[in-house]
Amino acid sequence: MIPPLAAVALGWALVAGTVELEAIRRSVLRRRARGKSGAVGVLAAEAARAARVLLVRPCAGRDPWLEEALRSLAGAARSFTVTCRLAVADAADGAHEPACAAAAALRALGLDASVVITGARGPNRKAAQLAAVVAAERAPYDVVLIVDGDVDLAGMDLDALVGPLASRPELGVVWAPPVEAGHARTLGDRASAAVLGGSLHAFPLLAGLDRRGLVGKVFGVRRDALAAVGGFDALVSHLGEDMELARRLRAIGRAVEPASLVARSMASGRSWAQAEARFGRWISVIRAQRGALLWTYPLLFFPTLPILVLAAMAAAGAPAPAAIAAIVAVVMRLAVAAAAAPGSRPSWRRAAVDAALADALLAGAFARALRSRRVVWRDVALTIERGGLLRAEEA
Repeated sequence: MIPPLAAVALGWALVAGTVELEAIRRSVLRRRARGKSGAVGVLAAEAARAARVLLVRPCAGRDPWLEEALRSLAGAARSFTVTCRLAVADAADGAHEPACAAAAALRALGLDASVVITGARGPNRKAAQLAAVVAAERAPYDVVLIVDGDVDLAGMDLDALVGPLASRPELGVVWAPPVEAGHARTLGDRASAAVLGGSLHAFPLLAGLDRRGLVGKVFGVRRDALAAVGGFDALVSHLGEDMELARRLRAIGRAVEPASLVARSMASGRSWAQAEARFGRWISVIRAQRGALLWTYPLLFFPTLPILVLAAMAAAGAPAPAAIAAIVAVVMRLAVAAAAAPGSRPSWRRAAVDAALADALLAGAFARALRSRRVVWRDVALTIERGGLLRAEEA
């Protein structure tokens, strides 16, 4: 009979390894299916060409890459007519000048692009900005595309978002799993990129496991579906506006699906503390709005070190089970690190470094989310109340 400590280590390793293996399997199957059918089917491609699209890019703060990211719409692949609105809270915001420059550059290329001063207030400033732009827009549209200000659209096939929405009325939202493509200038950048491109938290992997998920960095929503759930105004009091939108859409029978492409974030220059705070906010959303999933973080997202510690403690009394637990934990963690970034071929050494950085960052973010229900975003202090509702005050 296996001693209890060794049994826990072995059982934990097998459960985590099974989930990791299934995530990899589903990711491989999705990539093969996309390779056979193409990113956009024939019907979806025809529907995309006929669609009228409002593209909204919420902006805040003068980040060094902001203007380049906003101008990248010119390099995106699309077949539809697009109206582009760059949302800024007020003219004093650091994002205003680069947004104006980007809008002028896009207009010079023949695009309908302008800056909207939203005057956004409320706990969730992003949702408030989106609500203000949608309320003010007079151009006709069928689909709203939301693209965060740090996303590089160059080379991105936006028809893969719009086509399914325009051709399938049962859909509510199609979203693009985000990855980080910016230059890693700090340890925080490297660790953040490792989480999104070298862990089970990499959304191209996680999208196959969590069918209810929605990451709001890049997504499209049908206009009729958005109106049916109260619009973005109804999301202003929620920390995870994307998660609440997905919940509301599913409640009225609309599907939420990941797209057959990824969204590349240009964000860089973050300290370890800033990166930890960012993922802490994400885990706080899980804690408040999908609480049943909270403990999957230590169980599945950064279990390798705890399993190794348990295996080491059990090795004297049960060397074989302890060794199997350690081997399964390490091999599967490295496999996830390699599979999470299918566009590259990382060395095993880099995969090991990325695994260690990602697990350490997620563990710190998890502890941060458990310690407090208070988060800070763009100088706004937010207290997370029951159900993910927010109470805000200036920090």
